[in-house]
Amino acid sequence: MARYEPLQVNEFTPELKALYDEVRGSRAKLGGPFSVLLHNPPLADAVNQVVRAVRQDGKLEKRLYELIVLIVVRHASAAYPWAVHDPLARQAGVPGDVVDAIQARRKPSFAKADEKAIYEAVTELLQNNKISDGAYQALIEQFGVPETIEIVTCVGLYSMVGAVINAFEVPTPNGERPF
Repeated sequence: MARYEPLQVNEFTPELKALYDEVRGSRAKLGGPFSVLLHNPPLADAVNQVVRAVRQDGKLEKRLYELIVLIVVRHASAAYPWAVHDPLARQAGVPGDVVDAIQARRKPSFAKADEKAIYEAVTELLQNNKISDGAYQALIEQFGVPETIEIVTCVGLYSMVGAVINAFEVPTPNGERPF
């Protein structure tokens, strides 16, 4: 049971309705973290801008973005974003055995160096709150500074998403129980 009251779109002020429409974008339904964050419109707006900067305007390949999301939300055991991003990751080209290993909390075997570099750095950051010199250097060599910033920002963004989902017990879209 969610720990928040669902917002009623027909009761929105014009300003909140405009923000809702912007955040919703092409989604058929707005759920997940924004079902909570819209209770605080300035925060929802700021988070939406970060999502847009990383997800839509970022330079990271979609496959790598989705890999980061899965690593982070699995670390947080955040079921809602896992249920949403598991199929997106597979569609974007993250191999099924990698997705399955992350879900089972096993270290995946990677055929691609970029995926391995991201997994190592993101996992270190989540477990130790820092990245070793070797993992950092691998990111810089593979992606450069701007994309490394995107990678780290994506980790922070989805750590926040996981915290919101878990704290407010946001249910999965279709009752999925991925963990």
